[in-house]
Amino acid sequence: MFDLPDWLTIIIIVIASLIGIWILLLIVNLIFFGFFNSVFKKHKKAMTVILYSKFENMEKLFAILKQSGIKIDDRLIKMLNEINVEDFQEPNMEQFEKSKNALSYLKDEIMFIANQNQELNTNPDFIQAKNNVLESDAIYRSNVVMYNADVLGYNYWIRFLPCRFVFKMFKVKKKQIIS
Repeated sequence: MFDLPDWLTIIIIVIASLIGIWILLLIVNLIFFGFFNSVFKKHKKAMTVILYSKFENMEKLFAILKQSGIKIDDRLIKMLNEINVEDFQEPNMEQFEKSKNALSYLKDEIMFIANQNQELNTNPDFIQAKNNVLESDAIYRSNVVMYNADVLGYNYWIRFLPCRFVFKMFKVKKKQIIS
């Protein structure tokens, strides 16, 4: 056969080993990338459902206030009507933040009105809807924490130094955490 000098054989073995290690790192990187990508998509869907539920409960609260004869500022009604539930689909969009902040503001205003009116605090429908909104807030906050953790993991693996150029080659973008 063909005999290679010892030094050349050693160089070929070292290069083949380095390529093998890089391929192994790439496989591990792709596995973690895929895992974090799928998990954070599930958290994104959960946030959409939570915010939609909160929106529906806010509509119930407004309806109960109207039925109770409590005057609601037209600006608050307009703000509720301007919220588009489709905005809850994509957490990194400006409309998402705007709608989410409007919901939070409306919740605070409703809670203020409820604290001023003791009659509302004895209405079982109002209590149920209010508790649903407060529970939605708590669930949303915990979901945001999990989503952000997944985004950090995702961003780590697309910037993992040995394989970074592969993700840059395919123009994979970093995800943004949500506040």
